[in-house]
Amino acid sequence: MESSLSCVSSLKEDVKPCFIQPHYKESYRLAIYALLCGGTEAYDEFLKAEQISHFLSDEEILYTKEREESHPSTYFPTESDEQVPDLDLGWPEVSSTSETNISLLFHPPRQNTPTIKEVVRKQILDAKQVRLIAISMDVFTDVDIFQELVSASRRGVIVYILLDHTQFHAFLHMSQRLGVNIKDLQNLRVRTVSGPQYQCQSGAKFSGALEQRFILVDCRTVLYGTYSYTWSFEKINLSMVLVVTGQLVGSYDEEFRRLYARSVAPTELTSPTSGEEDGLKPLFSPREPDEPERGPTPEVKAHEVQAGGDPVEEAQSAGVHQAEPGEFEAHVFHSREV
Repeated sequence: MESSLSCVSSLKEDVKPCFIQPHYKESYRLAIYALLCGGTEAYDEFLKAEQISHFLSDEEILYTKEREESHPSTYFPTESDEQVPDLDLGWPEVSSTSETNISLLFHPPRQNTPTIKEVVRKQILDAKQVRLIAISMDVFTDVDIFQELVSASRRGVIVYILLDHTQFHAFLHMSQRLGVNIKDLQNLRVRTVSGPQYQCQSGAKFSGALEQRFILVDCRTVLYGTYSYTWSFEKINLSMVLVVTGQLVGSYDEEFRRLYARSVAPTELTSPTSGEEDGLKPLFSPREPDEPERGPTPEVKAHEVQAGGDPVEEAQSAGVHQAEPGEFEAHVFHSREV
């Protein structure tokens, strides 16, 4: 890999914060209100009357108008009435005692380095220790990476995929063209995420997009960067990713669970029965997706497997997963009521 960085300090260190105060202008809020209520012409007239320069790009104006949602009710809760979704297939607690290490990958690849897609596929194939893959992605239409994930789920690896709420249908159409029914994959979950919601006094509102692109493998390795899972990023787009191992991976672990907490199940994938009602058993105990604190829990001892047996099947029947010796300590985090 092109370069490597070590000992990256965490943002959680006790350092004195030195932040610029959030930028807010009432005139901007009123201009967006005019845009949502009266369209582009009303927006332009307001800017001219208030002598304000244009602060939205044409793309942002189009996005705002396309994503606008009307809300006839006067009930605007500050928090959702819906319960936080469970990571129903389970989520292990894995902590690393090694220092953080970060390597860089580029597209096009530098001399004598693998492509980003090759590394992603290799990481999916190597998900054998904890047997967990978690993906947050804006656009996902790469058939090769998807097929690797389908194969992984069929060999017992838990796969969670979070997609931007506006890009789910592209993912669904891709899977349908391959003849894959997402609901038939017992160890794979797909949900959608939207960004923060902007709401006007009139009730008009719109949400932002999911732009976090990373894959977490076995809670030990993260690939994070500007690479989307599409043919264009494999062949023609300039991009780069960070390959992260060590203690910093825990921050991505927590962030994925926070994203999962705000996710929703696409209506195309919802069904009246859950995995447990169908007799499916998770590899790990279910875990709260947004739990930031990790209290001490008893260490999970490696399950003894008889010669000739299937380690995955034996581990599932015991309710634990076989732990590998080394620097990672696996714990089972039992779910609590939200």
